[in-house]
Amino acid sequence: MKKNKKRGRPGPVLRFGIPTLIAVGIGSVGYRYLPQRLAALQAVYPAPQEVVAGPVTIRVTGDPWSGYSTFRGEPRLKEALAKDRVTLAYLDDEKYYDQNERMRALGAGEIDVALTTLDAFLQHGAKHRQGKQYPGVILFGVDESAGGDAIFLAKGRKSFDEVTTADKVCFAEGTPSEHLWDFASLSFAALESELEKRVGLVAEDCWKKLEAQEVQIAVLWQPFTAIAEKAGYPKVFATGGQADDVILDVLVANRNFVTKQRAALQKLTAAYFKTIAGYQRDLDAHAAFITSDCGPDCAGDKSLGRAVLSGIDFLTAEENACLWFGQCGKPNKLQPRVGKTGKLLIAKHKIDAAELPDAASIVDDSFLLGLKTERERRAQLAAEVAGPDAAGAAVAATTVEEARYRYMVPGAEDAAAGSGIGTLTLPPVFFSEGSYQLDANAQNVVAVIADKLRSFPAMCVRVTGYTNSKGDPAANKQLSKLRALVITQELTRLDASAFPANRFVVKGRGAEQPVLNAGNEDSRASRRTEFTLFECPGVPAAPGPTG
Repeated sequence: MKKNKKRGRPGPVLRFGIPTLIAVGIGSVGYRYLPQRLAALQAVYPAPQEVVAGPVTIRVTGDPWSGYSTFRGEPRLKEALAKDRVTLAYLDDEKYYDQNERMRALGAGEIDVALTTLDAFLQHGAKHRQGKQYPGVILFGVDESAGGDAIFLAKGRKSFDEVTTADKVCFAEGTPSEHLWDFASLSFAALESELEKRVGLVAEDCWKKLEAQEVQIAVLWQPFTAIAEKAGYPKVFATGGQADDVILDVLVANRNFVTKQRAALQKLTAAYFKTIAGYQRDLDAHAAFITSDCGPDCAGDKSLGRAVLSGIDFLTAEENACLWFGQCGKPNKLQPRVGKTGKLLIAKHKIDAAELPDAASIVDDSFLLGLKTERERRAQLAAEVAGPDAAGAAVAATTVEEARYRYMVPGAEDAAAGSGIGTLTLPPVFFSEGSYQLDANAQNVVAVIADKLRSFPAMCVRVTGYTNSKGDPAANKQLSKLRALVITQELTRLDASAFPANRFVVKGRGAEQPVLNAGNEDSRASRRTEFTLFECPGVPAAPGPTG
């Protein structure tokens, strides 16, 4: 689930509609001329002729994830679709909770639309390819988990660095919890060892095991993340700014259905985002619906329903078009995310590299583009009707930005001295003996480190340099700090926006913790730099600007 972020909002034309601007423009065009003016403009800006041919039923399925709640009996969505003779039939069948079965049914045409995570689509879609094609195409992003999925430790633990090889971990197998654990275990050094797994069917199973001290690590989703926090268990790692874009829920449509029922899918796209926009304006109504949809897990507790809602970032049409699909002159996020997710699945031996699709082959952005074009057409029409002299006639383009984060205030470095989420697994940056200069190879390694750190945009980073025991201890300590400092300076040079200097705490430990091999110091390995993530003190995270 995700924290609510401020998002780009439609400009006044899109919010208040053509009638408002018509009223504004009366003084300039004259009431008696409006019908003729509108008719002329509609000829210049014709509406797309997407008409649903006869009643259409769209069969859709997913699982109990609250991010899919809008598709399960949401009255606003159903009412909007009914006007266009489209019925949404949500198949709430437990067999479809299994992601592999969901992809099989999609490919077989037993369902028309599947709600799923990007990682599950890549992993299980590969098993049900038809020729070289995946069984469906992504039409848009539904939501990102932003805090709704999290990793908890047993009481008394504070960071991943305190995990031992004797510890046990629980996650619900075949769910986004497993994917989050895969991401964390590839990211943090202390989790590299193959810990004993006690898998569950749902998050509640893992919560009960953590409570009973049967496991020391539990991967949970809402409302059990809220329940665990309330009970005093440390939430060490969560989706959102700590693990950006790791769990992305998408709507995937059967390829044949896309070809045959484009008009119905266009109506679904428009009605869905209209519903989401309505909830953006009425969070109380959305929280009430989420509480109801949550069922026995929330037991009617509105505070748990709000906690569930706070952990889901429902993606708007603007966020989809501008950020994920690159339709507003901004980089396309979806295709690179397909590549990163695929690499993680390969590293965990869940898919072969040869099975991964070309990202462009599993994406159809035409429905979002159609929605964007229609909104622009209406906005332009409204502005023309208002006339060039009318107040507010100019239409400002909607802007959407990624969340931005503030980092440490001056002096907050000391407050962060003992805190930490965990030490990252990163490639070593090697320096020549006695040197703190980055050569070309070292610069390439730092670029790889930068790409990894971008997955944790809200986190501050402690960079600690070490040397081997050769030479003067005081000089070694200074040298180790200089090595850590030059790495942070290179990161800032690569991307000053993502890596401002005040995101880092630089430490030099010299030869204090040598790396031993069979009891003897490994001189090369001791000459290392470690990166530890920690919560930035002093200033809370801040969302990006809205327009």
